Amino acid sequence: MNKNIAFLFILLIPIMMGCKELVVTYADSGTTVHLAVDQILKIELPANASTGNDWRKISYNDSVLISMGKPNYVLSDDRDGAAGKRYYQFKGLAPGNCKLTMEYGSKYDSSKEPIKVFELEIIVAGR
Repeated sequence: MNKNIAFLFILLIPIMMGCKELVVTYADSGTTVHLAVDQILKIELPANASTGNDWRKISYNDSVLISMGKPNYVLSDDRDGAAGKRYYQFKGLAPGNCKLTMEYGSKYDSSKEPIKVFELEIIVAGR
């Protein structure tokens, strides 16, 4: 009986690891990330809601990647500043490659040049 449980556990490890959420930050901009189909990609980016700037102009191939709900803003624990983090979640939808690009700048005037750009090359592999 114990051998069967151990065997089942060994079989489940790759499945559990494939479902693990992958977290990236602004420091990962310009890199390539690998996802499995149905794996969640969580992006954590610096933001400051009080400045009138936000992450905007998000582009990606929606046949490879799908957005998971609305972004979430969390205020920093630092009481001296109003800076925080904006969180985005995507899920690997189908095998393929795509570039995800986001710009940080005025949320009221998208014609202004962005202050920051975040880019990832994403490779989604089948299970």
